[in-house]
Amino acid sequence: MAGDLSTLPEDECTLFNALPTDGSSVSNPSLRQYLHWNRNRYFLARDGLVDKGLVTRGRGRGGVVRRSQPETPAAGHVVAVVVEGGTPDTETLEAAFTNEPALYEPMRAVIERDWAQEHRQDLLAVEITAFGGSRPTGIWSRPDITTVEVRTFEYVPGKHLDVNTFEIKSPNAVNVQAVYEALAHRRAATRSYVLFYIPPDQAAALKQDVEDVAAAARMHGIGVVTAGDPYNYDTWEELEEADRTVPDPEKLNDFIGEQLTEQTRILISRRLR
Repeated sequence: MAGDLSTLPEDECTLFNALPTDGSSVSNPSLRQYLHWNRNRYFLARDGLVDKGLVTRGRGRGGVVRRSQPETPAAGHVVAVVVEGGTPDTETLEAAFTNEPALYEPMRAVIERDWAQEHRQDLLAVEITAFGGSRPTGIWSRPDITTVEVRTFEYVPGKHLDVNTFEIKSPNAVNVQAVYEALAHRRAATRSYVLFYIPPDQAAALKQDVEDVAAAARMHGIGVVTAGDPYNYDTWEELEEADRTVPDPEKLNDFIGEQLTEQTRILISRRLR
């Protein structure tokens, strides 16, 4: 491994050396804080290490990384310490406790910026679709937030359209019904998630409910994400990863035509040409 490090760019070498040698996971927020790097500098180095197979991404609050090939810890090795984020300002977030629509815009912004960067997504659009659509199609037919991406691969021909959906829930709606709502959305999506706002002072009381939801979601391939602060991705945790499915092309086409804005439809058409 040491031979590989000698050829790495300086930032990638620094980040790799900050990771525990025993393969333990460390959160992205903790590493950024430890290195005193801004977000773009950190993710540029992290993605370089991931592409080289030296670092593996994982699920955890703010996203986590670890060495792909653990080694025996060396004496004196400096390990980045995980530091939990501060408690969100409950006064600032008061509206989000009971008003689900108040969560849409801050969570949309975090998905567009931080979620996309952590998941290495080049998103064409991130839209609030809870109120949109050209016609009413039922209570469970409209996801709250929808992302669109067109992906290409080095060894797989063609362009691949990914439409991911998020069902947003406030603390008073943490139950398995959210899973079935997300499951209904997946008829026209490649991945579907439920995203719960769980304030820190309610986390203990809601722990069992969240575990029950995660168990149900796991059975159906639905992703589950919790957010301690809707505005701060460092407090978000992906508990269950969503399975990728291939929706019926007709249903996907109808969803795009009926639920997404004209601007996004034009972007999709141009990217798929």
